[in-house]
Amino acid sequence: MQTNPTPRPRRSDRYRPADAPETATPAAPAPDPVPFDPTFGGMAQPVTRPTAAQYQQPRQPRPAQPVPQPARPTPRPIPDAQALSDAADYAAQAYRPYDRPAPQRPASGDVASRIQLPPDAEAGVPAFLRGRPAQATRAARPEPAPVPAALSAALVVLLLLCGALLTGKIMMNNYLTDRREAREAAYQRVVTAHPLQYRELIEFYAGEYNLQPAFVASIILNESSYSTSAESGVGARGLMQLMPDTAAWIAHKLGLDATYSAEQLWEAETNIRFGCWYLNYLSKLFGGDPVTVASAYHAGQGEITGWLSNAAYSPDGRALSLSAMPEGPTKTYAGRVIRDYAIYDALYFQVFNRAAAGGVSAADVLTAR
Repeated sequence: MQTNPTPRPRRSDRYRPADAPETATPAAPAPDPVPFDPTFGGMAQPVTRPTAAQYQQPRQPRPAQPVPQPARPTPRPIPDAQALSDAADYAAQAYRPYDRPAPQRPASGDVASRIQLPPDAEAGVPAFLRGRPAQATRAARPEPAPVPAALSAALVVLLLLCGALLTGKIMMNNYLTDRREAREAAYQRVVTAHPLQYRELIEFYAGEYNLQPAFVASIILNESSYSTSAESGVGARGLMQLMPDTAAWIAHKLGLDATYSAEQLWEAETNIRFGCWYLNYLSKLFGGDPVTVASAYHAGQGEITGWLSNAAYSPDGRALSLSAMPEGPTKTYAGRVIRDYAIYDALYFQVFNRAAAGGVSAADVLTAR
């Protein structure tokens, strides 16, 4: 093994700076370290400005740099005539059109049949594209036949008729809807104007004294409008407007002298019971005619007995005709009772409808017995 006669320097020696020459200018002493100043955010204080002597020192001139010159392109050699001729022959052979048999195409209807090229361009065009029509045209379509004027007029008339029918249907539906709403509103007004309170008492005492409950309800409506506290100017009281002396006579007929008092006329049950008994009494007296019974209930039996003896008011002397009665409150009252009698029966009891079907006799419908 061969050894190196020169000893290898140590690591610390290898990185030691070379000794400065003796003729070198002594280095300036290192400045003192800048103390820490918190006013600059922990950064070192700024250095001082250079002195005037430092500004007067001459600058060292920079060495001149060579200016780069652009490289000139190498001139290409000019080809001679033989090279140009060889290049043209090669290009002609490379781009020569490939001659192949023309495919069988339809005489018309394809794209090729609608293309024509200029004559000078047919040299490099395949054979199947040469000599085609000049313009690209579509196949001729037949013109639509014009619509006859009569048919057009018929179509217009048909459209007008359809519009008129549709408009008429809409108007008819609106009319029927308005009529239905008007009937419903009228029906509701009739129901509101004809209440039926104390129906159980009316039906019970009307059945006990052989009366139509609709007739009793009509009497109560026209006498007190179903108010138990109603009282007339002459002293009639309660639902059916009974006079105190008439009610005392009825209580005597019913055998209630020991328990009856005039204050009981304000009670609905006592008033309806006494009123139904009195209507039954008048019905027996005047043959069960509703007009005559209602008139006697309003004017009294003595007044109606005198009217029955007058041929101008009663042709047969047994019943009064509403149209022949003398004008006055009694005629108005009797007409209202007969009208409301029919309304109450139609709304709540349907006795007239059952009579029309044969379920009730005519005498039971037309009389108050």
